[in-house]
Amino acid sequence: MVQQASVIDDAPLDDAFVDELEALPENRSARVKMAETFTGPLRWVRRVIDFITTTPGQLLSMMLVLTLALIAAGVSMSQTMAARQEAMDVLVNSTEPMSNSAHTLITSLSQADTIATSTFVQPGISSEYDMNRFMESVDMAVIAANEVLEGTVDSGARDDEIRRLVLQIQRDIPVYAGLMERAKTNQRMGNPVSVAYMSSSSNVMRERMLGNATELFNLTREQVADEMERLARPQWVPLSGLVAALIFLLLAQVWLWKVFRRRLNRGFIAATVMMLIAIIWASVANYSVWQSGQRDFERASTPWEELTSARIDAQETRTDEIFALLRRQSVSDTDLTFSETYDSVSRALDSASAPPSGSTDPDLIASAREALDQWDEAHTQFAQTLGGGEFDTAVQVLTDPNPDEGLASSSRAYTRLDNALSGLIGQSRQDMREFIVASLDATSAVAGAVLAFTALSVLSIWLGIRRRLREYL
Repeated sequence: MVQQASVIDDAPLDDAFVDELEALPENRSARVKMAETFTGPLRWVRRVIDFITTTPGQLLSMMLVLTLALIAAGVSMSQTMAARQEAMDVLVNSTEPMSNSAHTLITSLSQADTIATSTFVQPGISSEYDMNRFMESVDMAVIAANEVLEGTVDSGARDDEIRRLVLQIQRDIPVYAGLMERAKTNQRMGNPVSVAYMSSSSNVMRERMLGNATELFNLTREQVADEMERLARPQWVPLSGLVAALIFLLLAQVWLWKVFRRRLNRGFIAATVMMLIAIIWASVANYSVWQSGQRDFERASTPWEELTSARIDAQETRTDEIFALLRRQSVSDTDLTFSETYDSVSRALDSASAPPSGSTDPDLIASAREALDQWDEAHTQFAQTLGGGEFDTAVQVLTDPNPDEGLASSSRAYTRLDNALSGLIGQSRQDMREFIVASLDATSAVAGAVLAFTALSVLSIWLGIRRRLREYL
């Protein structure tokens, strides 16, 4: 009996725990596995589809689609307008001042060369007034170059080119100033070689520095114009999103009327009114930006560009007159340059006096025209006296601000013209900035307003549909 019990105890048992049985692998087919995997999700999909076919399901589906459409349209317009406002702010506070600094740089360099060469007409030591004017012009050029570097923004390859040009000008300024100082030193000593040093320094200025400054000015001017044109374009895509959201609202109200046969939903009407206000507000802002930032800005920038070019031409022509006297050369080339300068200044004054340049001072334009005619008369006398070998008289016509009776004064006429052009350039620049600022003002508060109207519209439609949904609870 004892042995039988031992045999029974040692025999393997067929019994097992349930969890051990579940852990055992089963040989299931791939079809069974896929059915078990997708049965649950497919059941939920069928339930959702069945629910959507009901009236409450259609209501909720419509509300979800409408909510997403409103939010997408409102957020898109809000972000686009906010990005435009930020870009406008960069244009006003960085890009446009950088362009103006480039303008100051080129005019200061040209003015410094004109002042420096004019001091060599009379022998001896330059006057303290001329020295101060020369140093002031060079100092303004250095400051303007630094401002251009500080005003560059991350806008692509143009910034690298702008920095390269500014650094080249900054390297050439000490070279130019050193050569000019050596020329003045030899002039004080009475050495004729002073004119050669002065000519070399002027060549550095006119062939390298002014060339780079002109390229720099054109780059920054084009950058402002291109940025203004880009920012003034209508925002068709965000506006179309708002219009589409409004159409969805109207279609939803038509569907509600057909299903429930009741008067228009007040919540949906409120949302429609708010979206309509948002569309009108954004459209008016876009139109204002387009008008101020593209049409009016282009009209205001044309006189500024022409006046700037005319002033630089006048400064270079004045320097040509001085070189003609110092070298005792024929003024045939100078006559051609002066004729072109006269036409350039006349066109610039015509552009400044034409509409819409309403803020341009007419007295200043009249003064510039009178000074230009006086300079033309003085230049004619200068050419005649220089061609006739009357060098003392030519010097008097060219440099004396108060010549003898019967002689015109090129110095007085040029100084008066340069001052008038400087004032007109300042007024033209102010006109441009006013149009940029007007574009910036047109974009203010639009982003926040559109976002607020969108949020209120979403809230209104859910409040409006609440009573319809409660009918099925």
